[in-house]
Amino acid sequence: MGHSATEILMAIERETSERELFRARADALAAERMRAKGAKPSMIGVATSSWDTNRPHPIFLGLLEGIRLRLYASGCDLLLFTTVDPDPDTYLRRCRDSGVSGVILRGFAIDDARVLRLLEAGIPCVGLDDIGLVPNLGHVSSDNVGGALEAVRHLVAVGRRRIATIHAPLSHTVGEERLLGYRLGLGEVDLPCLPEYLVEADFLLNDGEMAMERLLALDERPDAVFAASDVMAIGAMSAIEKAGLRVPDDIAVVGFDDVPYATLVSPQLTTVRQDAPAQGIAAAEGLLRMIVNPSANPIELVVPVELIVRESSGASDETPSPQTDDSLSSFGD
Repeated sequence: MGHSATEILMAIERETSERELFRARADALAAERMRAKGAKPSMIGVATSSWDTNRPHPIFLGLLEGIRLRLYASGCDLLLFTTVDPDPDTYLRRCRDSGVSGVILRGFAIDDARVLRLLEAGIPCVGLDDIGLVPNLGHVSSDNVGGALEAVRHLVAVGRRRIATIHAPLSHTVGEERLLGYRLGLGEVDLPCLPEYLVEADFLLNDGEMAMERLLALDERPDAVFAASDVMAIGAMSAIEKAGLRVPDDIAVVGFDDVPYATLVSPQLTTVRQDAPAQGIAAAEGLLRMIVNPSANPIELVVPVELIVRESSGASDETPSPQTDDSLSSFGD
């Protein structure tokens, strides 16, 4: 059952009030520490698995900018863990050597020993987006399920019925969640979820292209594809064009992320926009709260996403808007 507009507004007002109160407390504490003789700003660490794979992540810079803005407001310094080291104690050792008070993590597996060591040592940690849920670990993510659901609803609304997906590896939480949203979208209109229409790729341009080639080789190729990232979506568009077909005339394409080059490809890419800076701000704020009040529950927040309709999905001005559900997301107590 959905929430009324009044209930939603009241919830937003409560959340905003609580957030502002916490920000004031955190800022006051930071200022007090700075005034103390010889005091130094709190040091916050940021670690991403992208360094391990040695490939750029199009969303990370937005996340980092949000983190930086929030930490700057509280007089905190930022330390990036950039050296790749599989040693289980590597991050714990850096925290102790550099006086790091807490760590924001992005892209690590649930069982990564480096993360577990931090949690076992009682260092406050917040995971961003595709790190799994474990005890004492805060969590901030985009609405991956809802975003994928809206993408499929949109494709249905423009008349597509053979909708495939190029999904991320299921070892990533985002892979599982965006695939779930895809399945839910098909289920809403009783479309079958065909195994041959589920192709995995690993967030790379070439992977998206090869995945699309597999879909094009089917006896009944799809008339639409939802890709779990813009990079894979653009790779899919390349494969479609190389096969002598057209986007969106023959196959509609929708991505996820809304990276800057989504508007540079032709046709421009319909996609689900993440608010990366908002995720970064929320993660930093939640981590500061855990540092200021060790008894506080870890943050749990899902940041809304937005479907951005462009040319690649074949939408027209008369296309009806996808169905939406009211939902509330809030910080943990």
